[in-house]
Amino acid sequence: MSPHGTALVECALGIHRNIAACHAHIARGDGVHALTAALMLPCYRAEFRKLVQSLSFAQESELRTALEALQEPA
Repeated sequence: MSPHGTALVECALGIHRNIAACHAHIARGDGVHALTAALMLPCYRAEFRKLVQSLSFAQESELRTALEALQEPA
Protein backbone atom coordinates (compact mmCIF):
# COMPACT_ATOMS: atom_id res chain seq x y z
CA MET A 1 0.00 0.00 0.00
CA SER A 2 1.37 3.44 -0.93
CA PRO A 3 1.76 6.15 1.73
CA HIS A 4 -1.02 8.10 -0.01
CA GLY A 5 -3.31 5.05 0.09
CA THR A 6 -2.64 4.47 3.76
CA ALA A 7 -3.26 8.16 4.46
CA LEU A 8 -6.68 7.91 2.79
CA VAL A 9 -7.56 4.87 4.89
CA GLU A 10 -6.39 6.67 8.06
CA CYS A 11 -8.50 9.68 7.10
CA ALA A 12 -11.54 7.43 6.58
CA LEU A 13 -10.96 5.85 9.99
CA GLY A 14 -10.75 9.30 11.56
CA ILE A 15 -14.05 10.30 9.98
CA HIS A 16 -15.57 7.02 11.18
CA ARG A 17 -14.43 7.83 14.74
CA ASN A 18 -16.08 11.26 14.43
CA ILE A 19 -19.33 9.63 13.30
CA ALA A 20 -19.21 7.27 16.29
CA ALA A 21 -18.54 10.21 18.64
CA CYS A 22 -21.53 12.08 17.19
CA HIS A 23 -23.76 9.08 17.81
CA ALA A 24 -22.48 8.87 21.40
CA HIS A 25 -23.16 12.57 22.10
CA ILE A 26 -26.64 12.32 20.58
CA ALA A 27 -27.41 9.16 22.58
CA ARG A 28 -26.33 10.85 25.83
CA GLY A 29 -28.33 13.95 24.97
CA ASP A 30 -25.62 16.12 26.46
CA GLY A 31 -26.93 19.55 25.56
CA VAL A 32 -24.91 21.66 23.20
CA HIS A 33 -22.62 18.73 22.34
CA ALA A 34 -25.60 16.68 21.18
CA LEU A 35 -26.88 19.58 19.11
CA THR A 36 -23.47 20.14 17.52
CA ALA A 37 -23.15 16.40 16.86
CA ALA A 38 -26.58 16.31 15.22
CA LEU A 39 -25.58 19.17 12.94
CA MET A 40 -22.19 17.67 12.04
CA LEU A 41 -23.27 14.06 11.56
CA PRO A 42 -24.61 14.49 7.99
CA CYS A 43 -21.39 16.28 7.00
CA TYR A 44 -19.21 13.49 8.39
CA ARG A 45 -21.36 10.85 6.69
CA ALA A 46 -21.16 12.62 3.33
CA GLU A 47 -17.39 13.05 3.61
CA PHE A 48 -16.95 9.39 4.58
CA ARG A 49 -19.10 8.26 1.64
CA LYS A 50 -17.17 10.51 -0.77
CA LEU A 51 -13.79 9.30 0.49
CA VAL A 52 -14.78 5.63 0.37
CA GLN A 53 -15.94 6.01 -3.22
CA SER A 54 -12.47 7.27 -4.15
CA LEU A 55 -10.64 4.28 -2.61
CA SER A 56 -9.11 1.51 -4.67
CA PHE A 57 -10.14 -2.08 -4.07
CA ALA A 58 -7.02 -2.66 -1.93
CA GLN A 59 -7.72 0.47 0.13
CA GLU A 60 -11.36 -0.56 0.62
CA SER A 61 -10.17 -3.94 1.82
CA GLU A 62 -7.73 -2.34 4.26
CA LEU A 63 -10.47 -0.04 5.57
CA ARG A 64 -12.94 -2.92 5.90
CA THR A 65 -10.39 -4.93 7.89
CA ALA A 66 -9.68 -1.97 10.18
CA LEU A 67 -13.39 -1.32 10.76
CA GLU A 68 -14.05 -4.98 11.52
CA ALA A 69 -11.21 -4.90 14.08
CA LEU A 70 -12.95 -1.97 15.79
CA GLN A 71 -16.13 -4.06 16.10
CA GLU A 72 -14.40 -6.94 17.86
CA PRO A 73 -14.84 -6.98 21.65
CA ALA A 74 -11.76 -5.92 23.58
